[in-house]
Amino acid sequence: MKKFLLIAILLCAAATVAFAQPTVTTTTTPAPAAATAVETITLTGDVIDNMCADANKDNLAAFVATHAKQCALSCADSGYAIFADGKLTKFDQDSNAKVAEYLKKEDSKLQVVVTAKKVGEELSLVSIENQK
Repeated sequence: MKKFLLIAILLCAAATVAFAQPTVTTTTTPAPAAATAVETITLTGDVIDNMCADANKDNLAAFVATHAKQCALSCADSGYAIFADGKLTKFDQDSNAKVAEYLKKEDSKLQVVVTAKKVGEELSLVSIENQK
C-alpha cells in the first residue's frame, strides 16, 4: 500500500510538471498621441486685440479698418489675433507678448505681414512686420 501511495504521489507530481502552462503576462502600451500637424503660414492682415474682436465680431471687417493702435495696446491683456482673408486667428500666449512688444515700436502698424506656425487653432509667431 505504501508503494502504491508513493507511486500515485510521484505520478501526480510528474503530471503537474508535464501539464503545467507557462504564465504569460501581456502588457498593452497605449500608442503615442498623434502628433499635431504644424504648418508654417504667412498672413497679410490686421492685428486686433481679442477684447475688441469679441465685442465687434458681427462687423469685424468694418471694425478693423477703424481700430486704433492705441486701443490695441490698451487691451493687450486680452491677447491678440490677426484678421486676414475674412478670418480671425488668435495667437498663442507667447506670441501675444511678442505682438505687444512689436506694437510698442513707434513705427509699427496694425496692418502687418505675419509668418507663424499654426498649431491647432492658434498661431505661434515667427515674425511680424508692417505691410509694405
